[in-house]
Amino acid sequence: MNMMLPKIAESGLVAIIRGIDKNYLLSAVDALMEGGCNTVEITCDTPSAIEMIDTLKENFKNDLIIGAGTVLDRQTARLAILAGAQFILMPHLSVDVIEICNLYGKDVVPGVMTPTEITQALQLGCKMVKIFPASILGARYFTNILKPIAQIQMMAVGGINISNAADYLRAGAVALGVGKNLINKEILERGEYSEIIAKTREYLRIICEVKGNIAR
Repeated sequence: MNMMLPKIAESGLVAIIRGIDKNYLLSAVDALMEGGCNTVEITCDTPSAIEMIDTLKENFKNDLIIGAGTVLDRQTARLAILAGAQFILMPHLSVDVIEICNLYGKDVVPGVMTPTEITQALQLGCKMVKIFPASILGARYFTNILKPIAQIQMMAVGGINISNAADYLRAGAVALGVGKNLINKEILERGEYSEIIAKTREYLRIICEVKGNIAR
């Protein structure tokens, strides 16, 4: 594997870019990086998603960890990987997508919701899963899962915001996937890049504070 998952767990924040115009892409990612976030996910239901992944790879080289999200099938996974995606995220658990990622040596994070799906992901070689939608299950779900399945790493995605971020981290999430609460087309159309920078810094402050306390 290409070992992106340890870096994602270390940083703790994945910025989910969904449904934005490609003309805003570089400025948006510049703002995220100025705020301290070095990991982004371009969702594949975004128009020109594959082109956007290629653009990020070309412009940011090794300074940015680039993921492709909302990957529903092996064809999309392959296109995203060839464009430069370093890891793949799904909203579901697909053996086909996991197999193509393994073939290309790319980390893959399937979306799961039940202990059965989490165990199946482990059996397929996944080291990290995306608990989605996290807000439906709540933070306590993470704590309860880690009691019998302590070896899995979990990313919390869906409904994450500044107010509840710490709860998921304290409960055992190693990373947070944050979308519209951090970056969305309305913010970009208003040119509120300072808002993206400030929110990114606040998320990272929370992550640093909680993980620091857990480590003590």
